[in-house]
Amino acid sequence: MLANAGNSVTFGILAISSGIMFFFTLQYVPETKGKTLEEIEQLWD
Repeated sequence: MLANAGNSVTFGILAISSGIMFFFTLQYVPETKGKTLEEIEQLWD
């Protein structure tokens, strides 16, 4: 990909995909700070 598109295009694509995954994680992955393993397990059931 780098050889065909160049540094800036490759960086832009990776930055956009990282941003999308960041917001996906914020939206769909529950907060587990301060919770016991049993409470975390209940979140996924």
